Amino acid sequence: MSFNDDESLYALLAGLKKRMLAKRTSHAYAYYNFPLAFLLLGLLDHSSATGDGNVLKRVEHKCKELLDESGELKFSVDKLDQATFGLVFLRLYKLTRKDSYLAGARDVHKKMQAFKGNDGLYRYRSGIDVFFIDAVGLLCPFLVQYAKIAGDPSAMLDAKVQVEFALDRCVAPGDGLAVHAYDLERKQLLGSVNWARGTGWLLLGLSEVARESGDPTLTSAMRRYESILRDLREPYGFWPQFLGHTNDRQIDSSSTLMFLHAFQRCGTLDMDAAAIAALAAVCVDRVGRVVQATGDTIYINKYSRMKGPSELSQGLMLSLFAGMPR
Repeated sequence: MSFNDDESLYALLAGLKKRMLAKRTSHAYAYYNFPLAFLLLGLLDHSSATGDGNVLKRVEHKCKELLDESGELKFSVDKLDQATFGLVFLRLYKLTRKDSYLAGARDVHKKMQAFKGNDGLYRYRSGIDVFFIDAVGLLCPFLVQYAKIAGDPSAMLDAKVQVEFALDRCVAPGDGLAVHAYDLERKQLLGSVNWARGTGWLLLGLSEVARESGDPTLTSAMRRYESILRDLREPYGFWPQFLGHTNDRQIDSSSTLMFLHAFQRCGTLDMDAAAIAALAAVCVDRVGRVVQATGDTIYINKYSRMKGPSELSQGLMLSLFAGMPR
């Protein structure tokens, strides 16, 4: 549900452009972007947890639209967001040992280098000298697993650089919630300080680096965020789109599931099956879709005003259930 705010000028102009060019440009953007990758990861987690080989086959079939038999990508890598597809390919390589998936992951890693500056920081968009908190959650889990599976220790070093920079420069004083971005040229914090998805992106990357590196400082940071966020929960154990003082008391399933998935990955999740079921009751509809997810932001300070179903939340929920004790 990228850019799903129908009342925005962006959506209006994008729709006019699509009709004028007679191309499905917005569909292509959504299709080759991170929500689909998160859904595929959730399905792979479900397959591994349940032993359901049919789900694995369906994911492999879907990935034929992304990757050919030799491992060559069938889509253009023009966004850092797409690093998550590299994570999908790595997971498939571990499950199937097919070299094409590892080749695809290597290609994604190679193309990600175009976003890396001389300072070691990855730009969210090429040519824009701004560090986005989104990059921590979208890129770092891929880099960590790439370092392990492809045998490239430089990828782990890159992941640590992104996480440590975010903790040092991209969190507000006091409670330490993540800001949206950091202007590298002007050395200025940008965007909302209580956007829940921002802190979610930080935790997705931080949890993975902390878990794999064993760095006590990063593990301590995860425990600190668990304590901070516990105090900001709504009564049913979820979080809204913006944290803290706000009149929004409705669940944002995307940020809520980001938090829970990150804590689960790092081994600090304190929720039993009943609590997970209560959470699902407020964000899963009658046909099994995970709804109440906020749409993606268009840019800094332009946050979605709409909620709905999302591949991102669907995948995260599958991963969360897959990681529960059986």
